[in-house]
Amino acid sequence: MNHDIEHALTAAKKNLTAGRLDDAAGLLSGILASAPDHGEALEGLGYIAARQGDHARAAEYLIRASANMSMSVEQLNFAAQVCQSAQRHDGAIALFERGLTQFPNHAASLHGVAMSLIQLGESQRALEMLVHLCKIQPQSAEAHYNRGALLGTMARYEDELEAYRQAITINPRFVNAYVNLGVALRDMRRFDEALLQFRKALSLNPNDAGARTNRAQTNLLLGEFEHGWREYEWRWRDGSQSHGFPQSAQWTGTQPTDGKTIFVHHEQGFGDTLQFVRFVDRLSAAGARVVLRVQDALLPLLQNYRGAAEVIGETWQVPRFDYHIPTLSLPFALKIRAADLAVAGPYVHADGALVSQWDDVFAGSTQRPGIGIVWSGSRTHLNDRNRSMSLEQLKPLFDADANFFALQQDVRESDRACLAQLDERGLLRDVSARLTTFAETAALIARLDLVISVDTAVAHLAGALGKPVWIALPFMPDWRWQLDRSDSPWYADARLFRQKIQGDWAGVIAALRVEIDALRGARTATGVK
Repeated sequence: MNHDIEHALTAAKKNLTAGRLDDAAGLLSGILASAPDHGEALEGLGYIAARQGDHARAAEYLIRASANMSMSVEQLNFAAQVCQSAQRHDGAIALFERGLTQFPNHAASLHGVAMSLIQLGESQRALEMLVHLCKIQPQSAEAHYNRGALLGTMARYEDELEAYRQAITINPRFVNAYVNLGVALRDMRRFDEALLQFRKALSLNPNDAGARTNRAQTNLLLGEFEHGWREYEWRWRDGSQSHGFPQSAQWTGTQPTDGKTIFVHHEQGFGDTLQFVRFVDRLSAAGARVVLRVQDALLPLLQNYRGAAEVIGETWQVPRFDYHIPTLSLPFALKIRAADLAVAGPYVHADGALVSQWDDVFAGSTQRPGIGIVWSGSRTHLNDRNRSMSLEQLKPLFDADANFFALQQDVRESDRACLAQLDERGLLRDVSARLTTFAETAALIARLDLVISVDTAVAHLAGALGKPVWIALPFMPDWRWQLDRSDSPWYADARLFRQKIQGDWAGVIAALRVEIDALRGARTATGVK
């Protein structure tokens, strides 16, 4: 090694040990100026960048370092973990696997590579790693727990249950394993068993937010609203979301409302806002001045909402208020029961000027009903895999005697070719380029006879507009649709079409097709044009 480089490297290490990161980085950068592929200098800069929280830069340095020096399994693991923090999972997998060539049974490497494979959607390879990890560490409750979580995403539900139970056998105080076991049992419609697992988790830790939130959702699914709304307030303690306002100032239904300004702020998705905004009216009826904050994408649609004195977007300055409340906390504070869910008539309205802008689409309309179609929701939704379908799966609908319109604003790459083909054949009109806001989508829905949608925001939009909406639901629906009913207490003109078998959309689509034909027949019989 060049003497000057060796001297600079020694000095850099001393600075690192003393916590003088900038001085160390300067020395290491100087080494790279004369030796750009110097492995130890690259590794040192990667370590410094990681300490400073710049994971992207750290990953780049460490990947370069790994290509220019031999590394111990500990060094490889550190570099791989930095890559994971930088969302560079391909790089992480390569580094973990390099460690596994040295030590095939290295537990941390097996776990690490499995987690990155999961992020890349390579579930089978990830499972092989976790199965191997469970073999070499059969008493690792965490390994069995992670294996169960992965099996659940692979729809291997009985194996998922077995893995969680094995984790609990090893560690009878494993709260998260009880919670996940409860969720898995709920998804299999074994509700009494699911509630028992949540109860066991809470006997170990009464303040476990995951157990309480999941028990709340189970009770809401079963129509047990009083208990469900109360415990659903624990969602703010599980670390998954935060509204940033003081808990002490939240309106809980006990404080006076007359003459007070109550700031109602959105949470979760667009559909949640559209569904729960109905309860704002009750606050204004009780004498409160309501300031409503909604997502910017919903602002053009809701800016004149009847129940609010003022409606603002998510990026606007928060006004002075006496109390605040998140949108989905309104049912708890207002003591909403099943009979209180319904609203007489539409509570959201399309802009007349925007409605007329769709005249060209309906020029020369026939007796055929106009039907809007939505087949997938937000791809970041936790249950997207179960609630969305591909456009290809819906093709049996499109030779029905109706005019179909794609209300899908965000068309996935995997659906584009199918949509273009259907549009070209005149079977499904692609108007996605014109659906720039929810207000535009509402205006088009106002011109249609029916909306058919999976469980996503457009279903709630159609319901709020008072438009007939047929909602295609997975075997285990979101709690708001409850169980085994074809109607909904939330929307008078909603019909629910449910999977009878896990993952079977074909049966749902066949039922939808029968009802479309019946709708067309009814219109013909009554002479509706």
